[in-house]
Amino acid sequence: MRSYIGLQCTECQRSFLDETPLARCPKCHGLLDTVLDEGVLSHYSKRDLGSNPQSMWKFHMFLPVKSGTIPISAGEGDTPLRPVRAYPRLRNVRVKDETRNPTGTFKDRGASLAVTRLSELGVGKLALASEGNAGCSFALYSRMAGIRCKVYLPIDANVAKVELSSKLGAKVTMVHGTISDAGRKAAEYAETTDAYNASTFVTPFRHDGKGTMALEICEQLGWESPDYIVYPVGGGVGLIGMWKMFNILQRLGWVRNLPRIVAVQPKRCAPVVDAYNKGRTEVAEWKTPKTIAKGLKIPKPLAGSWILRCLRESRGLALKVSDREIHNAMLNVAKRDGLLVEPSSAAAFAAIPVLLETGTIDRKDIVVVIATGSGLKTLEQF
Repeated sequence: MRSYIGLQCTECQRSFLDETPLARCPKCHGLLDTVLDEGVLSHYSKRDLGSNPQSMWKFHMFLPVKSGTIPISAGEGDTPLRPVRAYPRLRNVRVKDETRNPTGTFKDRGASLAVTRLSELGVGKLALASEGNAGCSFALYSRMAGIRCKVYLPIDANVAKVELSSKLGAKVTMVHGTISDAGRKAAEYAETTDAYNASTFVTPFRHDGKGTMALEICEQLGWESPDYIVYPVGGGVGLIGMWKMFNILQRLGWVRNLPRIVAVQPKRCAPVVDAYNKGRTEVAEWKTPKTIAKGLKIPKPLAGSWILRCLRESRGLALKVSDREIHNAMLNVAKRDGLLVEPSSAAAFAAIPVLLETGTIDRKDIVVVIATGSGLKTLEQF
């Protein structure tokens, strides 16, 4: 049985059967979400997961693919959830260590799913904008699928990410400006060629892949939800994907409670944090973004209103951390936990002392920090 029904616009609510490679809504240009039949999902049980491969694809029933799908997989997912010792005043802080993925980042989850579905739909060429990690991921999975890949990166992208994307077979174009400028170049290229635009939330096939982190976390906690998920927000793909899956699990009766999501951004590029804390429903563009956390240097997330909605539904929090706090956190978890994370990932760890000092969390709370990417591709920033 397959639960995947099709696509639905998050703005006009029109539904589409997903028989052609859609990106944004062809009617109103809104963002698309995948639709799963929870009646079908209710026929599955936790026992059905036991005999499946140890990757995110063990949760294939929660993913938007058709019957008989053979995934384009490099073993992404099934990452450890382990205790964090760097904050001794808290006994229940754990890290979802996404640095263990094939290219060292949680982007591999979204790329595996997107390339799998796009390959089924006959896409032969794709393009995307990236700060670096997604470019590496799509370069890998596109090469495995035999799809040509073009990546647009900001001129200040980490050198290792640029080189890895190229070595994996992607055609890389460097763009002056921010990832927003790179996004415009990717869109122009897709519009004038037969390439599919796989950029963040232009395609609806990435966030469910990252949503498998929520499924794994609950399984690893004995089918309980944590009290808090601490997540560094850039484009918000993982935040939206996880919140979607947490809700599905609760409606299915697999978990009882839902976590509160803590969204973390750098002080000098915090459009989501500002919008959320001011009670807005839209995210305004951040002028002159500047931070060492390059993966979070996104001045206006395309899914801004969607991110804010998820935060409100989760009774979440949003806070800023300085570049100094980010760097110190990066060194701290490396020393105490042997965890090598890039600055974008370290931003989430930098939020832990703030949450503790403000009394938001205490010793009994189960807190899961998402370590989004490896520091091995950002060694120049250690």
